[in-house]
Amino acid sequence: ADDQTCIVDLGAGTGYYLARVVEAVGRPGIAVDVSKHAARYAARAHPRIGAVVADAWAGVPVRGRAASVLLNVFAPRNAREMWRVVHPAGRAIVVVPEGEHLRELIAEYGLLGVDGRKPERLRAQFGGRFEVVGEYPVRRMLSLGAEEVAQVIGMGPNAWHADAERVVSGAEVTFAVRAYVLAPR
Repeated sequence: ADDQTCIVDLGAGTGYYLARVVEAVGRPGIAVDVSKHAARYAARAHPRIGAVVADAWAGVPVRGRAASVLLNVFAPRNAREMWRVVHPAGRAIVVVPEGEHLRELIAEYGLLGVDGRKPERLRAQFGGRFEVVGEYPVRRMLSLGAEEVAQVIGMGPNAWHADAERVVSGAEVTFAVRAYVLAPR
């Protein structure tokens, strides 16, 4: 990618992952999130991050071919817009939960499970625009305190389906995700 590229995080949330990549790669970052509160957090996550409030499905307000790296961690994915924004020599990194992810909390608190067809759906979604050039499964056990368990339950779609107020103790929890590295076609 050329010297004018940046790191873009679609569905950046607080900017946690983007800040680490910006620091490691040395390029500026753009956090894109539909939440103005998340965008404010992301803008403060690193001095070289700017943030914009936008819905990825309505169009990403980033110049075409601008991203040497495009991150998408547990966020909605718009393959068309991602392809438009990624530099031809760049990569998109998409991180999704595996079937075992948070299985202990799913059982205990009735959280939403992961669709077993997620890998096939992801490949179908990106197949025309991206090639999968790498897959990296990450699995480990985490010891979470009660407050951390409540925070995990309160993230993402589970916030609408489970009551984090019910949490009274910590838990050993399976963390299982898969990172896909995608090259634009």
